[in-house]
Amino acid sequence: MRIIAGTAKRCRLETPAGLHTRPTTDGVRGAAMSQLGGFFAGGRVLDLCAGSGAVALEFLSRGCTAAVAIDNDAAAVACMRANAERSRLGPRLRICQAEVLLELARLVATQQRFEYVWLDPPWESPVYAEVLQALAAGHLITQDGDLFVESRKPLPASLYDAHWQLCDGRRYGAGWLQRLEPKGEQ
Repeated sequence: MRIIAGTAKRCRLETPAGLHTRPTTDGVRGAAMSQLGGFFAGGRVLDLCAGSGAVALEFLSRGCTAAVAIDNDAAAVACMRANAERSRLGPRLRICQAEVLLELARLVATQQRFEYVWLDPPWESPVYAEVLQALAAGHLITQDGDLFVESRKPLPASLYDAHWQLCDGRRYGAGWLQRLEPKGEQ
């Protein structure tokens, strides 16, 4: 696995050992970046259930100014730190070892806002609905922001249609990537 483009292009990334994480492939990250225009003139990223940190690092390499990556697994956090150092993007990446919902509450309390959010929990995790609700209720995504969700199957509209509008949804290998945008006033 590697960073695809930008200032850290071709930087090899490690992945956490074991079956606790399922790294987002280069192809999925590349497809998402293409949907957004490829490169960024700033912006903040929130990478939830971040694993290796590859998504946050890809956004930073392509021009985002700052990222927060959250994972509760110690091995994943150690891997993220190593990847951040290897890519030389570490100074712009805040890594948090925490349960996602607890860290989202902290981000809400400090009035953080992000242009890009990526959610990729273990596919059998029941956290999807709670995280989508917390992101909307906490106004964590800017009105013109984008939320990417990786899952085994497309999320049912009932999980997101109260607060989110589906912009794109495609199958990539064994999973799906859906891009959502906030509905109405956030």
